[in-house]
Amino acid sequence: MNTLQTRILLGVVMFALFFGVLCLDLIFHTDIGFGCLAVLAGIIGLYEFYNIAGKNGFSPFRLSGIGTGVWLFVLYWLSISKSPDTDPQFFKQEVFLVLIFWLLLVQAFTHSTKDAIKNISVTIFGILYVFFLLSYAVALRHLPNGVCIIIMVLLVSKFGDIGGYLLGRKYGKHKLSKVISPNKTVEGACFAILCSVLIAVIFNLIPQTKVISLPWSILFGLIVGFSAMLGDLAESLLKRDANVKDSSQLVPAFGGVLDIIDCLLVSMPVAYYFLGFFKLV
Repeated sequence: MNTLQTRILLGVVMFALFFGVLCLDLIFHTDIGFGCLAVLAGIIGLYEFYNIAGKNGFSPFRLSGIGTGVWLFVLYWLSISKSPDTDPQFFKQEVFLVLIFWLLLVQAFTHSTKDAIKNISVTIFGILYVFFLLSYAVALRHLPNGVCIIIMVLLVSKFGDIGGYLLGRKYGKHKLSKVISPNKTVEGACFAILCSVLIAVIFNLIPQTKVISLPWSILFGLIVGFSAMLGDLAESLLKRDANVKDSSQLVPAFGGVLDIIDCLLVSMPVAYYFLGFFKLV
């Protein structure tokens, strides 16, 4: 089995598992499965991010960062689950106050003064990059018709990525960014956005899954598809800086969890504010 076949097979399996979790949540009228899946993705993704940072000369405080990220995420999840009509904040001032003092103490007693600013900064940035952006999955899930919205964002983001990858490999000639991601092409990027728009339109043509009208679905596909591509490039930028190809080798042919959710980390916040700004939900 070649790499492409492996990617397709594993992609189908991961989609099936994700939809299975969503179906179980719907049956039992809960969001526990989805929330736990998001927490697990956040833990692994942040661990992979810290490993990338470590290969670039940083010494992030892994346990402190992951523990704080989970704490903030779960607090946000519980708040929005209890009061979906309110607007709970991910950032808790008291948590960050404790975290900053704690990191300063840990740095002083374990690393002395060497690279204090870098180590503390990269630890906090990792929490924001992974858990804060991932918290928008919970925010989308608790919007009216949230399950369909989550599925729509996932399909628009990932199928745009898949379409750009497959068609870009075959027809791509002009490099999109030689420095950040040498394998990506302008043609592949155009195909990716086109696939995102098609998925958004098809999804909203089905009465059982319709979230927004046809004209809005075209704009949604354009903006969210483009943001998903930016999310992929953002992670490529971080990996290129550390001179690594994948965030880990956890998932064959895909790399790590961070490689799988990278486009969603940007597309989910963009989708949330798109739907809210135009008052579509």
